[in-house]
Amino acid sequence: MKAVEIFMIRKSFARNSSEAIRKEAEDLVNEKHYQGYRLINVDFDVADNAGYIYAFITMKRPNTY
Repeated sequence: MKAVEIFMIRKSFARNSSEAIRKEAEDLVNEKHYQGYRLINVDFDVADNAGYIYAFITMKRPNTY
């Protein structure tokens, strides 16, 4: 069983997309936290050539050491 899980969110880069991806990432972190996950890291990245903004969320799974 994996101890760490990485979630990825991708949004098209448009008006207010940074706020939309921030809200979606926050909701995912809160949902997983209530399931017992612990947050390790959140990283946002913009791929200018592809027109997307990404959020990478690293969380520790419940009941792992």
